[in-house]
Amino acid sequence: MRIYSAFFLLAISGFTPLTWAHDVIGSLKTSASATDYYKVTCYDDGSGATERLEVKIKDAAPVAPPLVSVLVSKQMGKNFIVKNTTDGSDGNATYSPVISITGGNGDYFLGVNKSSQLAENYQLQLHCLTREGQHTGIQEPLLIQNQ
Repeated sequence: MRIYSAFFLLAISGFTPLTWAHDVIGSLKTSASATDYYKVTCYDDGSGATERLEVKIKDAAPVAPPLVSVLVSKQMGKNFIVKNTTDGSDGNATYSPVISITGGNGDYFLGVNKSSQLAENYQLQLHCLTREGQHTGIQEPLLIQNQ
């Protein structure tokens, strides 16, 4: 629901995205173990086959001690590719370093968590890209668990 609310607010404000990125706005409750899980599906929308998913996260207001992180995973046969990035500075407009998982078309799984207690808000930015760096299809991220 939070995703649709954000898009509605952007739409009525006249905002027009410049890329085919998806922004996901979320929040984590006070428990130190609070974790949100998402499924993101990349596909060939006519721009070419997906080569990779790029993800970065931003720690949003309130400015509070917990740092937010995102762990991205993709199953490739019997193996998993797993990478993590953390926004090391709260209360600014800067995202974490971008992580890239080369896994082709299909499902990617994201886990968003934080370093300690207190509630925290975050914003994810997601890009499904071809080998040439062109944006390709991305389904609306599916929230699997909201904590």
